[in-house]
Amino acid sequence: MIAAKSLGVSYEDAIEKTLLPQLGMHHSYLKVPADQMENYAWGYNKKDEPVHVNMEILGNEAYGIKTTSSDLLRYVQANMGQLKLDANAKMQQALTATHTGYFKSGEITQDLMWEQLPYPVSLPNLLTGNDMAMTKSVATPIVPPLPPQENVWINKTGSTNGFGAYIAFVPAKKMGIVMLANKNYSIDQRVTVAYKILSSLEGNK
Repeated sequence: MIAAKSLGVSYEDAIEKTLLPQLGMHHSYLKVPADQMENYAWGYNKKDEPVHVNMEILGNEAYGIKTTSSDLLRYVQANMGQLKLDANAKMQQALTATHTGYFKSGEITQDLMWEQLPYPVSLPNLLTGNDMAMTKSVATPIVPPLPPQENVWINKTGSTNGFGAYIAFVPAKKMGIVMLANKNYSIDQRVTVAYKILSSLEGNK
């Protein structure tokens, strides 16, 4: 919202007309176009009823983007510096800046939008870290902030009624994973599956 205000445009225009096109995420939307509605997946709530995202106050800002696995993988690649973005170097700088660490709580470091843990990381530590990210815990400011790191497991969970998502990547290894589910599986389930997949790719079976 602050960035949109500095650009003199609405949040929606900043996302749909600037950010997503510059990232090459052409199948991601705040408002799904009419000609794409047939591709808009239904989620299933606790009663196993089909649902779409229920937009509330600040819904667009908090959880409003509808995306695809391929677009989200592209976002992960961009965060690891693997894409040649059409925009100038400022876009890459902005993405990398989101990896800056500002607070520490146990093993987990809180970035601007991500959570990160030192890599290699054990599954128990990863599960504990993601649990701490979702609960009240004591956090200590990092002064000065921790510059973006390479040997870290960077991740983010996302959930709404009927949907669950998880993104994780390790910049030093240039490997990552995105998970989009039309059911709100538990965070532990998502993290465990992603960890096992990336560990098998890394050879840490």
